[in-house]
Amino acid sequence: MRKAAGQPLSNALSKVVDLLVESRIRIDAMEQILVKTNSVAYALYLGMIEDLQRQKKAEVNRVLAQTLESKPTER
Repeated sequence: MRKAAGQPLSNALSKVVDLLVESRIRIDAMEQILVKTNSVAYALYLGMIEDLQRQKKAEVNRVLAQTLESKPTER
């Protein structure tokens, strides 16, 4: 019974992974087209990606710090 109960979750996870892989393939293809057709736009794109990565890191650090501050110490 446990195996049957986990099947829908496994199927859903598999579908999500498939979609992520498909999206990554499409993004890679678009990046290659952008590199070959417009190097200036590609440089701007890379700059935007770096900015988003920095923003994400800062947000994750902020949330982690906030979470750690709000949890009482366990001893």
